[in-house]
Amino acid sequence: MKLVTAVLRPHRVDDVRAALGTFGIQGMTISQVTGFGTELWRTETYRGRRFHDESVLSVRLECVVADTDVEDVLSIIQRVAATPSSGAGKMWVLPVDSLTRVRTAERGTDAL
Repeated sequence: MKLVTAVLRPHRVDDVRAALGTFGIQGMTISQVTGFGTELWRTETYRGRRFHDESVLSVRLECVVADTDVEDVLSIIQRVAATPSSGAGKMWVLPVDSLTRVRTAERGTDAL
């Protein structure tokens, strides 16, 4: 099993969530996060004063998937969330050693 994590622009999340749902992903964790990437800051103007804003609002989407589904899930996220401008997001995959469903005590892929 693998943990697929994607940090995306907020307006892309609903489409990604729907596409993953049609693929069969039944659950995921979605969190609002802030951070910055290659663009270290952007200049904003508020009430006539200019300031540097180092954090960008994003959404972090996480789901645990079977090893055989990882490439498909990454492909779906890439296709649906891609934008021509920078800052579209990042994805990464980590191994999951153990998974247990709290309600039923199912383990491993049965808990997916």
